[in-house]
Amino acid sequence: MTLGIILTAAVMIAVALLRPPALRAQQEESYCRPPLKFASGACVAQCPAGYEDRGRTCAFRSLSR
Repeated sequence: MTLGIILTAAVMIAVALLRPPALRAQQEESYCRPPLKFASGACVAQCPAGYEDRGRTCAFRSLSR
């Protein structure tokens, strides 16, 4: 019984660490409570310079074209 719990915990930790970054970002986006927006790992009231407002998120906008 204990071995099963340990294996389950190990698998859950491995899955959490191996998730694609986009999936982690989507989960972090839902972390910010309205009216805050998610930008580069933080909850902010307004999108910083260089970021495009996309509702609940701020996406980095490259200016080098």
